[in-house]
Amino acid sequence: MAVLLQRFRLPQLPDCIVDRDGRKMDLSGSVWKFNVATGHVAVDWSNHAACNINLNYAVRRWATLLLTRLSGVTVANGIATVIGALYGRPRNDPDVVSSEDEGTCQGHAATVGPSSPRDALLILMRSAIQRLRVRKKMDDFYVLRSWYIWCSETLGCLGFDEEFALELDDIRVPARPSRMAVELEDDECGPLWDTEVTILRRALLEDDSMLRLHVMQRAAVVLSLAYGRNPSNFCLLREEDLRNILEGFNVPEQWTLAVPRIKKTGISARQAFIEEGVSDELADHLHALISVNKSIDCGVCPRPLFMRSEVDHWRQSTGVGEYGYHITVEQFRALIKQFAVRMNLVSPRTERALRITPRRLRYTFATTMVELGVSRKVLASMLDHSDTQHVQVYYSLKGKRLTKILDRAAALKIAPLMKLFRGTLVPSAESAVNGSNPEKSVRFVGDISAVPPVEIGACGQDRLCALDPPFSCYRCPKFQPYVEADHQAVLNELLASREYRQTKYGLRVSIQLDDVIYAIAQVVREVDEYVGRKGHQT
Repeated sequence: MAVLLQRFRLPQLPDCIVDRDGRKMDLSGSVWKFNVATGHVAVDWSNHAACNINLNYAVRRWATLLLTRLSGVTVANGIATVIGALYGRPRNDPDVVSSEDEGTCQGHAATVGPSSPRDALLILMRSAIQRLRVRKKMDDFYVLRSWYIWCSETLGCLGFDEEFALELDDIRVPARPSRMAVELEDDECGPLWDTEVTILRRALLEDDSMLRLHVMQRAAVVLSLAYGRNPSNFCLLREEDLRNILEGFNVPEQWTLAVPRIKKTGISARQAFIEEGVSDELADHLHALISVNKSIDCGVCPRPLFMRSEVDHWRQSTGVGEYGYHITVEQFRALIKQFAVRMNLVSPRTERALRITPRRLRYTFATTMVELGVSRKVLASMLDHSDTQHVQVYYSLKGKRLTKILDRAAALKIAPLMKLFRGTLVPSAESAVNGSNPEKSVRFVGDISAVPPVEIGACGQDRLCALDPPFSCYRCPKFQPYVEADHQAVLNELLASREYRQTKYGLRVSIQLDDVIYAIAQVVREVDEYVGRKGHQT
């Protein structure tokens, strides 16, 4: 490269640079480690040894300029995009060259030289654009064009042609379909259905493991359900972000969480926050996470909420060493996926393993807010968007992920998968705890229409119960439904009232008792199985 610099009187590449966020970045070696707080982002230039020296220099010069203006992730992606486009390498795997392009790449690498740099570059660029068209990856063209135009203005001596740059500037490429719009319609990538959310929340309630990894998994899922943010937001959280705003007053605690903002122009990691209210359930999960993390000594590093067991040595050689105990985005995604696998979650809708990702939980949060009637401006704020441009797609899904039709057959089929009945089935009042106490007797008197009182079970609670009988009882672990009671009548009445509410008030109101319907249907199934076993024994 020294010969190239001397011949064209080009400046040396700097050994280090101060990036957009004011952090020092080492550029002296073959590996560039970018100052990214939420992951390991690097470019290994030795993997691009086949890249012509002129192009190598041009990409590096362009990247050093971008580092002073854009985030490290954006610059790293830009480098991968340009090199991938020029040399036929998939952007997500810059070390791999497809067999169809390998010969072409090597030929161009040999051709681009001092003897005919302009013509060779034109051939290379036209081939690159054609490959992008064939692969339907013309969204990468914008980055490639930006690089070439900058080079034509700055490095014309290396063969970058201003007239060709003007031709590139005239190319118009239709915007590609939004990835989000495509994923939202996908059953495996889109928002969870109402029944799947119920399964997930039930698993959170039932999981009482205090292993640190399991506590982290639960906290990751609950945070994603509660706020719908991206994994990067949660990876940046620290223990100090959770605080009781009424501390020092003799009143109940009121917790808030300062969630760091991301992807905002001119704002680096943990420079801007949004204060969010914290529910009692979420506060319990976060306090449990802080408690299990006490065994880890972070030394001089700040204490994150999602904490590594040991310092990240990769980050220690970068300008983001203070994030040495923060987990990466990939590790956060793994926490959520591992929770679904560990709890053996099965979708009642597909009867297959329930696939959970941070993106699906974000979509679920957004569509739930739409169902609750929030405005576009409010939803954009909740999702930490700067405008309402990207939230319209959620409104097109309104009502599509709710169970529209729920009849007796469907309820009886889905109920065993939902497992919402948590009580104990007993033969009669004589076998029940508090069965002889009339104050603990649970009776059904109808819902939208009155029916003669029917004794359906007994409450096993020792103290006064705050639940509203009889529907709430079916989901209570203290409820003891009687085998001899007519739970079929309760199920039929509730299904009829659901249809009535849907006709009169709409779907959102009608599904509010769906969990109770599934619980009653499960009792009906268990009663049938119980009677079947007894009949078989006799």
